[in-house]
Amino acid sequence: MANIGLLLPKYTILEYAKEVLQESGENVKVLKVIDDANAALEARKAIQEGAEVIIARGFQAYCIKKEVNVPVIDMTLTTQEIGMMILKAKKQLKKECPVIAIIGWENMFGNVDHLEELFHIRLHMYYLKGMDEPYGKVEQAIEEGADLIIGGVRVNQITFEKRFPSLFIESKQDSVREALKVAKSVANVIDLEKRNNAQLETVFDTSFNGIMKINSYREIVAVNKMMEDILGKKAKEVISFPVEKVLKGISTGEIDRLIAGEQGMYSSSILVNNQFLMLVGAPIQPDESINGAIITCHRVKGPGKTDEEQRQQLFMNGYVARHNYEDIMRTTPAMKRCIELSRAYAPSSAPILIRGEVGTEKEILAEAIHNNSVAKDGPFITFNCSAIPKEKQRRFLFGDETADKDKEDQERGAFEKGLYGTILLQEIENISLECQYLLYKAIYEKMFLYHDVWVKRRMPVRIIATTSLELLNLTEQGRFREDLYYLLSTLKLEVPSVRNEMDHMKATAKRFIQKYMEKYSRYMEITEEAYQVLEEHPWKGNMIQLEAFCEKIILLAQKKRVDAGFVRTLIYDTYPGVQVINGEERLVIYNNPEAVKIGELMEECKGNRTLVAEKMGISTTTLWRRIKKYGIAQKYGV
Repeated sequence: MANIGLLLPKYTILEYAKEVLQESGENVKVLKVIDDANAALEARKAIQEGAEVIIARGFQAYCIKKEVNVPVIDMTLTTQEIGMMILKAKKQLKKECPVIAIIGWENMFGNVDHLEELFHIRLHMYYLKGMDEPYGKVEQAIEEGADLIIGGVRVNQITFEKRFPSLFIESKQDSVREALKVAKSVANVIDLEKRNNAQLETVFDTSFNGIMKINSYREIVAVNKMMEDILGKKAKEVISFPVEKVLKGISTGEIDRLIAGEQGMYSSSILVNNQFLMLVGAPIQPDESINGAIITCHRVKGPGKTDEEQRQQLFMNGYVARHNYEDIMRTTPAMKRCIELSRAYAPSSAPILIRGEVGTEKEILAEAIHNNSVAKDGPFITFNCSAIPKEKQRRFLFGDETADKDKEDQERGAFEKGLYGTILLQEIENISLECQYLLYKAIYEKMFLYHDVWVKRRMPVRIIATTSLELLNLTEQGRFREDLYYLLSTLKLEVPSVRNEMDHMKATAKRFIQKYMEKYSRYMEITEEAYQVLEEHPWKGNMIQLEAFCEKIILLAQKKRVDAGFVRTLIYDTYPGVQVINGEERLVIYNNPEAVKIGELMEECKGNRTLVAEKMGISTTTLWRRIKKYGIAQKYGV
């Protein structure tokens, strides 16, 4: 059983304690009388001597609790013991209904209800809450008519100095028995916890997985030996550090949601010390509250390795993925969810379909998945299905069948060049029906057609496909095979468009503006109204269009302050609309009919605003305001 220390304020109580221990046969590790001033110091000494539970009384217990991290049991007077002291006080006072004051720490007393009726007294209880209160409580008790005061050591010293009747609060055998009973229960719990911790520690340190425990502040509190091996660091080098500083790439948002109880599990993949790790996190929930999480990591082995010389040659040919997750500029909630989903998909060797509008980060995501997967050391081959004629697509993917099959110099296809790597099929909707069938057979059945003969081959290649269309619609039109669609779309990523995230588009535009200001060393102020104009434009080209336009702003701005008029004019000049006017299609720079009319008249009158105003029947001031409103001002030097 866990060791108990019994620290007492008087030798008389010590004698009672010895009697109880002798009759019960119990043994305690430490048994001694201590002074109030040295209570905390004596408690620390007792712990050093092996005490795991401490019994103390009143003020001493109060001091000890603040200084040590072991359980402290209060020695509480029983109702019977309090009653015996009251009888002793009545006998000393020789009064029929005396006023008796009891001064002490609240943790010293049991139930005092009905004692006035039982003993025919008036009882005043004064509870201490601080070290400097005893003198004031004694003064108060005397002023409020006490005939006698019952208290501890300090209270009795004060009453002695005042020559006022008092009695010492004596804890006897019953108090000691009750305190020991509670201490033994606590000791049993400690023993049980020791056994459980020993079992958990054995599991913790013999696990083949890396295990990390974090608290509710995302700080690391424990790691096992396998995790030390994975990190290449000892526990003392990582404990107390935020988990995101040690496991770089872990999602703090997902971990926060885990700890907040908003999700029951977190899984992802990261690279640590060039090792590909699968991560699983679960909350620690001993009761209704969550106080941290357990993160388990295990290494994921790749399918194999290519010949080193061959790999170097492939990389020299440019078969590399240069982007990773940190290259994705957008930090919107939808984009973060897309990234986390891609991290969860990364450990799998199954194909992935990434769908998103033109100009979204489809290709960056594909490269990031490759660089965070077991295929990261293999080649990354990009195949744009729109750029290669359909009659040549089969040859590119599966090799040249027209060559002599016995010749070693037969042209190899992407599946052979990409062994142990990834093939990115861009704009998969444009792949031929023949290649769709061959691709399905290669991925699902591992069957390849060579010289009209189906051959089963193990070709470890990861397929990632991108598209800007909904392929399911194409299957209904007979333009895309159903079997290939369901094979590709099971692990699917939907990349959010920029134009559907207007709340965050401004932040993205600011990063592009900053990028090109630094690139061209042209530092200028972009007004809030100018950013508002950017937010209002439908960026159908998403990131590609937005980034190119932000660069154009920096290149063409002639003033240090870029306002809304300049940006609006630049948008109209860059992206004119098409309208049918008098039966023919014409480029229309301005969307508003009045703006179109003003623009035409300004051209006709060679920028003479007075003539334009006369023809429109408005004042030059009104014309000037409308020119500014429609963003025509910059073009005509207004």
